[in-house]
Amino acid sequence: MNKILEKYMDSPLKGFWILATVVLLAACEPYLEVDLPTDQVVGEVVFENPANVEAVFADIYIDLRESAFTTGLGNGLSNLMGLYADELALLGAGQEGDHAFYDNSLLATGSSGQRLWNTSYSLIYKANGILEGVRTSKGLSQEEKERFEGEAYFIRAFVHFYLNQLFGEVPYIESTDYRVNQEVHRDDSATINQKMVVDLTKARELLPEGVSDGMHFRPDRWVASSLLSRVYLYQGNWQLALDEAEHLILDSGYRLEQELDQVFRGGSSETLWQLDTESNGINTREAYSFIIISAPPSGSFLSSSLLDAFEEGDLRRVQWVGEISGATQTWYFPFKYRLNTVTPSTEEYSILFRLTEQYLIAAEAKAQLGQMVEALDYLNAVRARAGLNPVAIGEKEMVLEAVSQERRIEFFAEQGHRFFDLKRSGRIDEVLNNSKPQWDPTDTLLPIPETELINNPNLLPQNEGY
Repeated sequence: MNKILEKYMDSPLKGFWILATVVLLAACEPYLEVDLPTDQVVGEVVFENPANVEAVFADIYIDLRESAFTTGLGNGLSNLMGLYADELALLGAGQEGDHAFYDNSLLATGSSGQRLWNTSYSLIYKANGILEGVRTSKGLSQEEKERFEGEAYFIRAFVHFYLNQLFGEVPYIESTDYRVNQEVHRDDSATINQKMVVDLTKARELLPEGVSDGMHFRPDRWVASSLLSRVYLYQGNWQLALDEAEHLILDSGYRLEQELDQVFRGGSSETLWQLDTESNGINTREAYSFIIISAPPSGSFLSSSLLDAFEEGDLRRVQWVGEISGATQTWYFPFKYRLNTVTPSTEEYSILFRLTEQYLIAAEAKAQLGQMVEALDYLNAVRARAGLNPVAIGEKEMVLEAVSQERRIEFFAEQGHRFFDLKRSGRIDEVLNNSKPQWDPTDTLLPIPETELINNPNLLPQNEGY
């Protein structure tokens, strides 16, 4: 066995380190011709030209599309956290782990939580490997170094954001050094937030304003700003959240897509970042996962709670919800992505960030700052696209409730937005107690995988309730 892998065997997250190291070495295998010295960082050897770095980034984006928390398949957050909250329901057996999420009966020994943990830290390891390798590289130009570093800082913060939302206090990993990581401990949320802001600020400064592919397959400066505005919003730092959101809305050149049936198309004017498909003609994992082709459905479908939340006349109910009927019943499903077959060329891509979120962040931040008229301007821009009448001026709590309602409808079945919004609002127990019979207040966090606690007691104690 390679001696570097032997060292990682003893690290506290050994399952993740083994997986990540193997993948990283495999991605760079053509550039490695000799065994590495035991005291040398992998990145120092492999990142002497941009093709080496691009190979690892390509692996990161494949993971995001196929296996990590962002995948549109059933093991991604759009499905799992839709089931965990009140957006999706189940009828049949579902995929592995689906019922545990739907019933809020997760176990620390379950495979779904372990998969979310492993794939996330694997991505973080790769981002850290890029940062370390790029810094010491003598073969990359300064412009290349800055772009690669900015992208890696963003990926690191992006993944830690979701880990923190799902598991609570988690290690914020900033190194590939086994000597550091074998003593890793859980960072509190304040520390995680601080480190995310540092990483995202660096990413925003280093990344270009746009990427050359023209299809937004790679995060740029505006994507970093988009996540930074969300982080500030979740922190309750209203002014900074507003500053980032308004900068995007006013200066980025992106604009709201006015036709609802074009929002999730490949050329949408509001898409900030989307994932490329594996080949031309293949469309999104979301369409393959969510669209029900025969009744009764074997997987998830839209809950009555969500369907009842649409206002009368909301065009999103028509454009973004599909249906299929059996002998005696009709089931409804997310239909934001419509193409679940191969087409002559790819027409839809999985979208991770879009401009609409910034309008609703600006609306919420304005309301929290007492600027109700401006808050409603942003809110009503989103409502107008959906064919809804504007919300009239009202008290702060009424405006915030209207923003919450808009977020629920606008972002249903997208990356766990509903669950995270309920958590940060403090209303999660009140709301889910009504629709989830097995809901418990401790369900706001997923369990830390038991194997991780065994391998590294520094991660103890387990989250409450498990």
